[in-house]
Amino acid sequence: MISKLVYSVSESKTQGKMSDKRCRLTETGRQKLLNVIQDKNDSKLGRDASLDRGTVKKIREGKKAVNYSSLDRLFSSLNLDLERGDYQNLEKPRALHRYNAPESSVQPIIDQKPQKPTKEFMIALYDLDYLHQRTSFKTAIEDVKPAATFLIHGKPHYGQRWLLNQLKSQVPYHTNAWQKSIYIKPHRKDIEVIWQDLAQELKTSASPKDVAKELYQHWLKSTVILAIHDVDLIAGSPLKQFMDEFWQPLVADVKKAGQLQSSYRMLLFLVDNINSKSKLEKSLSFLENIDINEPHIPFVLKELEPFGKNLIEAWVGVQEQSFLSLWKTTASIKEVMCEIVERDSQPISVFTDICQCFDFEWYEIERGLAL
Repeated sequence: MISKLVYSVSESKTQGKMSDKRCRLTETGRQKLLNVIQDKNDSKLGRDASLDRGTVKKIREGKKAVNYSSLDRLFSSLNLDLERGDYQNLEKPRALHRYNAPESSVQPIIDQKPQKPTKEFMIALYDLDYLHQRTSFKTAIEDVKPAATFLIHGKPHYGQRWLLNQLKSQVPYHTNAWQKSIYIKPHRKDIEVIWQDLAQELKTSASPKDVAKELYQHWLKSTVILAIHDVDLIAGSPLKQFMDEFWQPLVADVKKAGQLQSSYRMLLFLVDNINSKSKLEKSLSFLENIDINEPHIPFVLKELEPFGKNLIEAWVGVQEQSFLSLWKTTASIKEVMCEIVERDSQPISVFTDICQCFDFEWYEIERGLAL
């Protein structure tokens, strides 16, 4: 999303000027595109969208900026909606800490190579909230082995994927884990899509039994982590079928074998990005307290919440020394951070604006997430 703080021009004024803005796809947008184009060549895609092959290649790879109008034409030619979360506007915004910054110093970010966030900055960012979810998960992952299932849920832009990747770092043997994210889309929400997606990755036939058999073999050699994003799109019979025909039998086999070999883990994360737990409950059981006897039933992590002023103040107080060498203005770090969260408390918006304060790109951090 485009942050209310980072961009000083209102949405209504920006709408008519977007065609010339320099943009690139976020990882979400890129996955949406790749799910549709699959093996189609760039030349044909370009002809259908009235774009040259080079532009299509740039969009597909997601590394170089293109005009917004090019993104829009390509998506339209494929009957895809280009939504706010699908692209990142790379025009250099006015700095949030702009108290001493003359307007003439603002240059388009596309003329600069984005700075890589420092190790200290990343450690500080990881420590910003989600404490309850991380603590619950740590306890669960110690108590339930070798298999477990989790539901991450909250409103849009509350950092579900960011949290997922934090939780992954707490999983035993996660460094060399076999991991796979499945992105459900409105136009590809048939259960067969999941079988095909997994089968292609595992190089086996697209039947639940064969996929489970192959995944079991991977588990014998390493931790296995699966994540289904936008799980609400398969709520109902497709999700029930996935759990009954694939996940529950696989977990049963792993649990039985785990009595002899329990070092590696078999984990499934259901990621709900629109706070649709009540919808999922119509076809799926959930656990509010971890149950070691039913690892195939999803354990519900606490619903993600907006960031508050008190949270930010406490966080800045702990991390201030880590920020001093990066802070380029005389403005108070605490005041700027509190202003950020007061204007928009959605976690992803807050992360985006905090990164902007230190001349880092949230997009660069997001695209590096493994799941």
